[in-house]
Amino acid sequence: MGAAVTSGLSGDDYTICTRTDATRDDEATGRWVAADESGWDGEQLYGRADRYLSIGSVALDDEYAHSIVEQLRQDTGIRQPPELKFSQFAGKAGRIDALADLLSSGGALAGRVRIYLVDKHYFITSKTIDLLIEERASKRGVNLYADDLARRLAWTLFDEGPRALGVPGFEHLISTVVNFASRRNADGSQISVDELFEEFDRAWVRSYRRRVTDILMELRKTRAEAEDHLDSYSSDRFPEMEPLIPSVAHLAGIWAEEIGGMSMLVDEQRALTDTVLDAARRMASLDRTLIGTTWRVRRKPWDKAVRSIVRGSSRDHPSIQLADLIAGAGRAVARRHAGSSSVAGDRLYPLIVPLITKESMVPHDEPARFAEVSEQ
Repeated sequence: MGAAVTSGLSGDDYTICTRTDATRDDEATGRWVAADESGWDGEQLYGRADRYLSIGSVALDDEYAHSIVEQLRQDTGIRQPPELKFSQFAGKAGRIDALADLLSSGGALAGRVRIYLVDKHYFITSKTIDLLIEERASKRGVNLYADDLARRLAWTLFDEGPRALGVPGFEHLISTVVNFASRRNADGSQISVDELFEEFDRAWVRSYRRRVTDILMELRKTRAEAEDHLDSYSSDRFPEMEPLIPSVAHLAGIWAEEIGGMSMLVDEQRALTDTVLDAARRMASLDRTLIGTTWRVRRKPWDKAVRSIVRGSSRDHPSIQLADLIAGAGRAVARRHAGSSSVAGDRLYPLIVPLITKESMVPHDEPARFAEVSEQ
């Protein structure tokens, strides 16, 4: 598989969890899952060309992935080193067909692929509920996670907000929340608490849909929680408006439940420091059970645990190259859902939609609705 390439990341934050050696399934590590993303913009969740983050994952080690990558190169005529990327496939029908063959029944990747999709605007409304309304409710002994209430509030704000406030008004609201809650505003220099609540007041006055008006009224009561948010922001706290970190942990936990004890190899990203990856592993290995209004948290048994999460370069790991193809395919299908047709999105959506995890951060109860929108 060639000589290992040194990681492109350097510094004290990237010294422990980097892996250059090929992955191989064994008793100690369990099954290996490789993951890569497409559409990641850090905390820049609003105002970008693409509002979807797609994390592609494949349950295979590098030894098996190497043979698939070599066959794919032969089938598509891609010879240029050092790695396969989805950009080499997009817009080229023959190459997309070759990728579709891998995903089809009987293909080399059949049953080995999962996609975690994040609608960034829905992520914002969910974080708005979690950081402010849920915090206030928790202080009062109310569990917003019971009966799925927090999610339903986030869904209502996402779904009805543009109609209640007008699209420009809704977009101004969520962009203000992002700018307030992001790490770059830790000292309140960009968006102060006063400015945030002036925006809540304006939106509340403007709203003409009752359910959105009610949510905005609750937000107007959360000044203390907003002040606490700024006061508690420290250099070692994970950025609140960063979707990649919780998504990696969630995806690892999903795979562990499905295939048993496993390890995850993620493409290197500056946001995925050693501290982050260790925290993600610990989060993914916890079992949460709701008893009444109290969460019981316990460590999963070894046969369901996430044993490690490490980073690597796609130049070293053919499994990450395949994850890149899946992530790109997921993003193309999400763009199709939003009305932007493409050769990849149109050809792959019947295969990709069933692979979107039901736990994805998309504002639909059924991810299969991604296949329907452009048909309507």
